[in-house]
Amino acid sequence: MSEIRTHVRPQQLRAFARSLADLVRDVLSRYSRLGGSQFAAAISYRALFSLVPLATFAATILAEVLSSSSSHRHGFVSAIAEQLGLSANGTARLDALVRAVPPPWSLAGLAALALALWGATGVMYSIQKALAVVFDDGVSRGLIRGRLVSALLVLGALGLVLLAVIVSMLENVARNVSKDVDDALGWQPPGFGIVLGVMVPAAVVFLVFVLLYHYLPHHRSGWRAALLGAAVAALLHQAVQLGLGWYLSGPADFSKVYGSASAIFAFLFSVYLSASAFVIGAILTAVLDEQLRT
Repeated sequence: MSEIRTHVRPQQLRAFARSLADLVRDVLSRYSRLGGSQFAAAISYRALFSLVPLATFAATILAEVLSSSSSHRHGFVSAIAEQLGLSANGTARLDALVRAVPPPWSLAGLAALALALWGATGVMYSIQKALAVVFDDGVSRGLIRGRLVSALLVLGALGLVLLAVIVSMLENVARNVSKDVDDALGWQPPGFGIVLGVMVPAAVVFLVFVLLYHYLPHHRSGWRAALLGAAVAALLHQAVQLGLGWYLSGPADFSKVYGSASAIFAFLFSVYLSASAFVIGAILTAVLDEQLRT
């Protein structure tokens, strides 16, 4: 009996390794055939031009609806700019832009918010196009319906920005508490930075990817495939963020090459790599869904 088990286990491991290698080859082949890098580039390009409308829409809603104080407005703008990676100059310009927007309950304010919302839907529309090619052979929603779905995704992004601001505030509170405990007792509670800085963002990215892979395409994938694909995409996304942070702070110095425009190129590079992880996860989800349905 023990001899049979020792023979079966290596065979099972070899079969699993072969199936895993075939899966990786299939995903990479489909990524190349569908032009996955082009979709990642389109998403990053549209994200650059959707950033200011999204920041304007988010800051206006949060600052004007949740608070009427100018100091609170500036705090909201600064927190949102920090989450979106804006420079100090960009934060000041965003604050001036938000101050110039009429109140959202006026007709002019609603028109301004509608224009900001329309401008922010560009990146979401590119995401829909990418998923349509991966899951639905390129068949996508019409212009109006696609933009409406993109608007709903922008509202979801607004919720994520608010969640990121709250997590950032909690991280600062936890850091201050940890410092106070360390000063008083000479002992620092471990894990706050890892939980709030790494684990919570990774869990949020994973949940967002699962929902996008399952609900956004016409041909909805199964939950098992969506969970596996989103897990791989979320891990790739976190690896990209950690690796890129080390790369930009060490070997690569964009400011020496691009000067004042280095922040733009760093942003595009970051979004492109994250979008590539998203597209790879979508293709993996589609391949796994096909295999699980057969």
